[in-house]
Amino acid sequence: MRRFFRTFILLLDGGVLILFLIGYLARYVRPDFAWWAELIATALPYVSLLLVGATLLVAVSRRWKLLAVHLVLVLLALIRFIPLERGASPGTDDLTLLTFNTSRGGGARADALGRAITTLVRDEAPDLVAFQEAYIEYHPTGQAVRPEVLLEALVDSLGYRTIGPNNARQTIYTPQPVLGRVELIKQTQTVLEHDAQNRPTARVVRTHFRWQGREAVHYNLHLHSFGNAKPWEDDRREPFSPVFWATYLRQYRAAFRVRAREIEKIVAMLKQETLPLIVSGDFNSTPHNSAFYRLADGLQDAFKVAGHGWGATYHVNLPLARIDHVLVSREWKVVSAHVSHAPHSDHLPLVVRLRWRD
Repeated sequence: MRRFFRTFILLLDGGVLILFLIGYLARYVRPDFAWWAELIATALPYVSLLLVGATLLVAVSRRWKLLAVHLVLVLLALIRFIPLERGASPGTDDLTLLTFNTSRGGGARADALGRAITTLVRDEAPDLVAFQEAYIEYHPTGQAVRPEVLLEALVDSLGYRTIGPNNARQTIYTPQPVLGRVELIKQTQTVLEHDAQNRPTARVVRTHFRWQGREAVHYNLHLHSFGNAKPWEDDRREPFSPVFWATYLRQYRAAFRVRAREIEKIVAMLKQETLPLIVSGDFNSTPHNSAFYRLADGLQDAFKVAGHGWGATYHVNLPLARIDHVLVSREWKVVSAHVSHAPHSDHLPLVVRLRWRD
């Protein structure tokens, strides 16, 4: 019986080690070939906690060679999760950026979410606000024609300006508006993907702005999601049915591959930039997924540099995943980053304070 128990523990321990390695290495492999590893990578923080527990058990059992393997993997986890640079003390002249996906996953009323957004913006006082899934219609000149009720107060009474994409020849709307109390110079919207009916499904909004006499560029992203259908919300769920899970696995595989295509297009755009960069939005990817890794190449992950707290932004009822991000080029010094709160959306907003590094 004792031998059986030892064998069982070793098998569990081996499973934890394999899961950790797959999740840890997933971001270095294109999802075309190993999309399934991306699912494990999403849960890497929790697999790492299992690894720490397994390491303690191995230490108690005095299996020294196996313990050495565990310690190496724990060191890798620390390198991945521990910030390599410290933030700075906030100042009155910092640039405050807020990024927020206003998706009403819980079916909240627009006016209730609008009041929550107004309170959030008043409390955080951001200089630049990037929304996802909040709609504004613009005239070809870039003038806002009809802001959604969510944003009316920001434009009407809080003094935020929006210029809209001015690369269109007709009235256009964007689900990723950017508003600011900084000088907005120019904005363009690029469609990344279309559906079967040739309707835009993914966009990137580029905003050229000026801050303290220097020009910079902000990219507002909302990468491809897994879709509205979720297995834990499916009324027809059959947890022990292979057919049930196969349907969702195909959905996830397609999402990872679409996201990879979007990333390649965005990276090509970023490589052409010569001005200081800020990239923010709902990436629908954790820092351990390949999409984030490709996008963050050469940029600073603001939350890893100077984040406070756990950092998870989804789902609001049980924040387990950090999928909303702010990335900045080296010209920026990250002062602080924290997850704020606004009810009625299924995401949590991320607030980052920046200043010029020199």
